[in-house]
Amino acid sequence: MQTFETTVNAVPTRTGKVVIPEEFQADVDQFHYAPARRAGDFVYLSGIVAANDDTRPMDAERFRLELRRVFTLIARLLDACDARLEDVIELQMFHVFGSDRLALDKAGQLAAIAAVRDEFFAAPYPAAVELAVAELNPDGGLVEIKATAFAPLATSG
Repeated sequence: MQTFETTVNAVPTRTGKVVIPEEFQADVDQFHYAPARRAGDFVYLSGIVAANDDTRPMDAERFRLELRRVFTLIARLLDACDARLEDVIELQMFHVFGSDRLALDKAGQLAAIAAVRDEFFAAPYPAAVELAVAELNPDGGLVEIKATAFAPLATSG
C-alpha cells in the first residue's frame, strides 16, 4: 500500500488540542475550522474529501487510491491527537452519487469504499452513516468522510 506523508501542527487548547495538517492550513485560514480537535477523551475530525480534480472520470483503482489517502490522513490526524483507528466510534460519509467525475455507479462507489474501509478498520466496526448529497467542496468532491473517536487519556496516579 502506498504511504501518504503529511506534516501536522498541534495547537494546545483548554480542553485538549487542535491538529492542523500543513496542506490544510490555507483552508483553515480561509474557512476558520479545526481539521481535528481533541476535547477531553473524545477526538472529532472534520470531513476529509476524496476528490477528482480532473474533469475526466476517475476509474475504480484511482478512486480506491484517493480513498486510501483520506483514510491514511484520518489515521495521521488521530495519531496526532493521541488516538488510533481502533478508537473510532463513528464514521459519517457524505456521497455524491452519479458524479461525472467518477466512472462508478452507486453500487460500485459503495463497494469501493467498503473495500478500502476494511483495509483500515477491523471488526468490531465503528457505527456509520452514509448520506447522499448533491455536491461537495471542492469541485470534483466524491465523498467526504468525518470521524469521531473515544480515546481516554491515561491518567497518572
